Amino acid sequence: MKFSSLKLVAFLLTTVAGLSLAHAQDHAATPLFDATALAHSCLNCHHANGTQASAERMAIPNIFNHSAETNYQLLVAFQQETLPPNTTIMNRLIGAFNEDELKAIAEAVAKMKVAQ
Repeated sequence: MKFSSLKLVAFLLTTVAGLSLAHAQDHAATPLFDATALAHSCLNCHHANGTQASAERMAIPNIFNHSAETNYQLLVAFQQETLPPNTTIMNRLIGAFNEDELKAIAEAVAKMKVAQ
């Protein structure tokens, strides 16, 4: 009887470990970085009607009529703080992204169709 209980416990532990590993592998395949979602978050400041200038929005430029390469170069400039200091929060928003992530965000922004 004791041997059967040990077999059952071993079987259950092996099964749980296998399921945990399979679950972890499924989550590893799930990307945590979503460039499209991040590009849509740009609308919080840049607005869908990015070309409309108003007194309170003059400092926030339109980003929706640039190519992906232009957007990428601007993001890099903000990240490296080569633009005038203390003029934006962009360096804090994009500081943690790597080159590939910045390119993906720039491409997603360039592909966005917004009313202008």
